[in-house]
Amino acid sequence: MQADYLLILGGPLQGDKPSELLYERIKTAAAYLKEHPQMQAVCSGGIKGKNQRLSEAQIMKNALLELGIEEQRIILEEQAKTTLQNFRFTKQLVGADAKVIYVTSAFHIWRSAFIMEKAGVNYIPLPAPNGDHSLGFRIRERFLRGLVRVGIII
Repeated sequence: MQADYLLILGGPLQGDKPSELLYERIKTAAAYLKEHPQMQAVCSGGIKGKNQRLSEAQIMKNALLELGIEEQRIILEEQAKTTLQNFRFTKQLVGADAKVIYVTSAFHIWRSAFIMEKAGVNYIPLPAPNGDHSLGFRIRERFLRGLVRVGIII
């Protein structure tokens, strides 16, 4: 699919650096962006913790720059605190008709696709590796899938 933007969903941090899990998303995005030099990246994620100095989006941008992606190709969306907000705020930023591919961890694809529909967008997922330290996240996703299925959360 030819797309206009590559959206990177935010994730866990380690201080002012991405966690290993988030870094897998960033590396996947950087590789894709290098193969598609006309595409722009949207780094989406705000400040979630009271001691957090930089937004998830800024931390992702810093990592993309280190991986060789040009600064003019990176757009920041720094307000989102949830996956639903990642999609909604990105839609506002790039327009409803923009063609978007989004990067998230492989275990997050099912739930993010469900949330994407709630946000009123039709983006294409690009899964990033889960990494070695993601067992807790996989367990959390399975639990959240159950809550989604019974309608408790989206």
